[in-house]
Amino acid sequence: MKARAERRHWRRTLAAALLLAACIFLFHTAVLLEVARKLAWLHRWLTGNYGAANAGRILVCICFFILFLTHIIEAVFWGSFLWRKKMVVCLSDGIYFAASSITALGYGDLVLRHPWRVLGPLVAINGLLMFGCSTAFLFLVLQRVWEQF
Repeated sequence: MKARAERRHWRRTLAAALLLAACIFLFHTAVLLEVARKLAWLHRWLTGNYGAANAGRILVCICFFILFLTHIIEAVFWGSFLWRKKMVVCLSDGIYFAASSITALGYGDLVLRHPWRVLGPLVAINGLLMFGCSTAFLFLVLQRVWEQF
């Protein structure tokens, strides 16, 4: 009876983790699309106020900053999940584990107990996909900025 309850808890937690991964992907996509929507207006405004040469520099810095914050927020989402599910002792451990996992750094000094270890690769896969999207987005922004010179 106890084993059945544990399996049910494990399945629910894994389903919640997969749902969180999907929500993080939607959040990241929404940020990228919103930033992309504002870029043309922002570039015109920056060009008018700071000149064409400075507009590109400022625009790239803004994109870096927004994506940096986005990835920090995503690490906090994962860290909060791990902490609320009692997989880590405190919130800061959860954020640390999530941040080292989503960057594929994975020190290994903080690991999840069995059977939750499967969530480590899930967090890492989610993070790598998000960083890949951010890299592609920044490449497009830089390409557009370089076309202006």
